[in-house]
Amino acid sequence: MEYICGAYDRLSDADSKIDESSSIQSQKIIIDSFAKFNNLKIYKHYVDDGYSGGNFDRPAFQEMINDIESGIINCVITKDLSRLGREMYKTGKYIEEYFLEKGVRYIAINDSYDSNIGDSMLGIRLSVNDLYLRDVSKKVKTSLRAKQNRGDYIGSFPLYGYKKDLNDKHKLIIDEEVRHIVELIYDLALEGKSPNKIAEYLTLKKIPIPIVHKQEPRAKDITENDGFGIWKRQTVKGILTNEMYIGNMVQNTHNKISYNSKKLRKTSKDELIIVEGTHEGIVSKETFDKVQDILHKKTTTRVTDHQLDYLLGGLLYCHECGRNIRISEDILKSGVRHYTQCNLYTRKGKYGICSSHRINYDWLEEDILEYLQDVCEKFCKHYDFNELEDSSENIVMKNLKEINQKIEKLNNLLNSQKSTIDNLYMDKVKGLVDEEMYKRIYDKTKQEINRLNMELEELNNKKQINEKQPSDNTSFNKCRRSVLDYMSLKNPRKDQIKRLVDKIEIDKDKKVYVHLRFPELIEI
Repeated sequence: MEYICGAYDRLSDADSKIDESSSIQSQKIIIDSFAKFNNLKIYKHYVDDGYSGGNFDRPAFQEMINDIESGIINCVITKDLSRLGREMYKTGKYIEEYFLEKGVRYIAINDSYDSNIGDSMLGIRLSVNDLYLRDVSKKVKTSLRAKQNRGDYIGSFPLYGYKKDLNDKHKLIIDEEVRHIVELIYDLALEGKSPNKIAEYLTLKKIPIPIVHKQEPRAKDITENDGFGIWKRQTVKGILTNEMYIGNMVQNTHNKISYNSKKLRKTSKDELIIVEGTHEGIVSKETFDKVQDILHKKTTTRVTDHQLDYLLGGLLYCHECGRNIRISEDILKSGVRHYTQCNLYTRKGKYGICSSHRINYDWLEEDILEYLQDVCEKFCKHYDFNELEDSSENIVMKNLKEINQKIEKLNNLLNSQKSTIDNLYMDKVKGLVDEEMYKRIYDKTKQEINRLNMELEELNNKKQINEKQPSDNTSFNKCRRSVLDYMSLKNPRKDQIKRLVDKIEIDKDKKVYVHLRFPELIEI
């Protein structure tokens, strides 16, 4: 059989600092020599320079996969297994599943691995590479944390208003092109303008949004407002509340959720690393503090005019953007008609942002009250209050005991299923299980693990709800009192509705979603 080979060369930043023999040029020489000696034809070298082996979202690797799918190459050669990838399960899946399914021969030269022959030690070799990846990730994280504590800037794109010092990439200097914009934002805030109003002003003036000004990769997709972008309230508020603008370095705002994942989580306020006086501030601390006071007063005293007069006022939200939905009125000859409308659409609908979510409020209110009445009646029928009056605490304790027993059982089942996958993989590597049987058992086991995880998450949520309140003030008792209170009046008050309803969402298709506060009501 004739093999048309794709030579894959990868080098991460960490690899280049540790091992010069792993350089891209070195990999090319080793692969080309091997191919020439074994009469293999190299179609192309696919090179990912500066990419981690922890995931497979690499441009050259994906290009190689596309060429495999197109039938251009039927053999992949790397210097060793770690060049293909260091994360154990995904690397193993490519070698043991994907390449085999596509009829692709895989060769790792220095590890003496050839898929045409196989290797019973493959699982162990992949485990070693995975451990290396974890170790490197830990060392890199420790190094970056040390730099953050010194006040060195370690990000890729500095905050709007700053840029990296050409003489020291870990230092920031003011971006004079937009200094006046930052100062303008603070001046407008001092005049009492809200972040919303400031965002609208900047948008109408066609001032480029931060990612457009900094020419980040994402900027090429910006088409709104003639390519200048639309300023968001959150962006303006972020500028008005960030200590970076008074000369303090603020970092560790986000962390990776795992050593082999690109996903980030936002850190809490106490996890931030703040070093004072690391660079020149754009505004004075006095100005910054005044703006914080203004923003705080606006937040604590804000009242949505007459919205709170409506029974559902303050409970309505847009399903798409998450903003509040306001209640407005039309004056007609036949009388006054009330309707709902998304706040974001009201302000930015002219830019094509969100949609109106307009429905008849009077009908909505009538339907919601009828729905709540039905839910409360079903709750009362489901429980015998006379019998539960003195034993609701015992019921909660009994529920907790049952939940804990179910959680323990699920955890045991999960551990058993995970062991099954680990043992199955090793059996496959040893040749005790063929590819078809492995895939069938693996898929079935994975589905069971996903089902058990979902069930476990649901039980843990129920457990938290039961444990949240003291025994004499349980969720069940609160629910019972709220239901009876709601049903005590023919025309319920707003406070009674709020004790039962967390929020009400309306989507663009005018569907309504009622989020109840108590799980006891949801279950019924």
